[in-house]
Amino acid sequence: MASHFHEVKQGTSRVWKTALVFGMASLLMLVAACGGGPATTSSSTPLRVVSSPGQLNPDFFNPYYSTNQGGDWGAQGLLYESLYFTNLYTGDTSPWLASSYAYNSDNTQLTFILRSGVKWNDGQSLTSADVKFTFDQMVANPTLDQSGVLPLIKSVAAPDSSTVVFTLTHADSTALFRIGNAIYIVPQHVWSKIIVTPDKFANDNHPVGTGPYELTSFNSELITYNVNPNYWGKQPKVKTIQVPSIKDNTTAITDMVSGQLDWGGIGWSPDFQTQFTSKDAQHNHSWFAASNTVMLYLNLTKAPFNNLLVRKAISAAINRSQLPTGVAQYAPVANPTGIITTQQTKWVASQYQSGSFESGQSKVDGYLTQAGYTKGSDGYYRDASGKEITMAINVPTGWTDWDQDVQNIVSDLTKAGIKASTNFQSGYTPYYTAQSTSAYDAAISWTNSGPNPYYAYQALLSSTNAATASTPASGTNFESWDAATSNGYSAKTDQLLAQYQASSDPNVQMQAIQGIEDIMVSQLPVIPLTVNPYWDEYTTTHFTGWPDASNAYDAGSPFIFPDMEHVILNLTPVS
Repeated sequence: MASHFHEVKQGTSRVWKTALVFGMASLLMLVAACGGGPATTSSSTPLRVVSSPGQLNPDFFNPYYSTNQGGDWGAQGLLYESLYFTNLYTGDTSPWLASSYAYNSDNTQLTFILRSGVKWNDGQSLTSADVKFTFDQMVANPTLDQSGVLPLIKSVAAPDSSTVVFTLTHADSTALFRIGNAIYIVPQHVWSKIIVTPDKFANDNHPVGTGPYELTSFNSELITYNVNPNYWGKQPKVKTIQVPSIKDNTTAITDMVSGQLDWGGIGWSPDFQTQFTSKDAQHNHSWFAASNTVMLYLNLTKAPFNNLLVRKAISAAINRSQLPTGVAQYAPVANPTGIITTQQTKWVASQYQSGSFESGQSKVDGYLTQAGYTKGSDGYYRDASGKEITMAINVPTGWTDWDQDVQNIVSDLTKAGIKASTNFQSGYTPYYTAQSTSAYDAAISWTNSGPNPYYAYQALLSSTNAATASTPASGTNFESWDAATSNGYSAKTDQLLAQYQASSDPNVQMQAIQGIEDIMVSQLPVIPLTVNPYWDEYTTTHFTGWPDASNAYDAGSPFIFPDMEHVILNLTPVS
């Protein structure tokens, strides 16, 4: 099985890409062989966190880059901070480096007032000039824009030392999340003097940040952070954080089970959960909040996938109840709208709350017959010219939960009369390239995460993100839902997305989202399958205060930024 996280640039920088493979049998033997317990708790006991299994710590504390983009774990959040914080689980926002924000009357300007008394860890004060400088650097060095926010921003002004005004390229109520939550502010008095280009700045010599921790020591095997004694906020109760390099997922899970790590975000199966909890049921816990929806993408630029009746037949052929295998046992069947109903239910129109999909051979037969196909003596459907419906479904080799799901889907489609096959990809790059250049038949893949359904829908359906051979998609509109493929529904989708974006009125936004739900269900631009979790495993042996379903102050995973800072600031050492 494998853990896989994915990075895309539309909407948020909080999603990942990694493919790591390990053997279940060998892992269970390793876990069984582990002995001993965690170190004795004391006031100096460090919080030990899983970083990115499979690689050494990279010596790159540049806050423009997350761990998944080549940076070190902790640079975003522990050393450098954002203007605002948005809880992905609840959608609630909280002031951070800024104490407040305000839009103008038409949502074309967003103004932040900075929190008073915030200092960099070298003693200098944070000012609006630092914020403006952070964004100006991105304009001068576009590779720093890892979150894709620059297209939203027309200009940035600092009319006084505590005020920052973002003039937007259009009315955009999502700018608070996209700008306030995803960009980490750097000090002008330090970064204006660096002699390399900002995208090459390792920033490993006592990084100057506003965050609650300072970099104490670094080598490729271990990063150590100690508390910033002059932090502007409430002093963290966790005094030391250690981030060891982990050889692979096998080692990471073994270390979690044996108590050598306190916090992980590792995809694992119920077998590993049993090992983890049985080792110390009192202290070892997990919380897998839903993160995004897994889709079956069909290339709408190709026949027969551009035929709605064929898409409906394909969807009806899939037995979703058989999909969750391995890791995916933590992934429930998706809602037909593609919305995560566990925490975003209020957005789902009443007629879609039940979450039922059309299914069964009679539905498949009815749709394909209506589309002009006939079933041959071999059991496969053909068009009037005798051409079979064929489709190869892309999935990376080694992402074994999805590998198994695709094999199940292929089996379902074949039984239903559609000649499908599994097209294993040799790695993430060819897999992603095929989708982003519209060079594939079908693929299993993810959608974006966000505090409400708009962010997934925008990346998934906006025509500006549509994949083409000449202009690869900057987001996740891999299906190429646009004017050429949607019988006019793409224009309606864009209109509804713009309606949501332009307004701060919850009723107007709800109307827009539910209009998109109608299009998702009736037109099947993509086919929802299951729901991905945020992986979050932790032990209360040394620290308490972790988020869970009963106290969802955060989604919990150590691989969401800046959320991991938010979690750590809520932890208390066991006395």
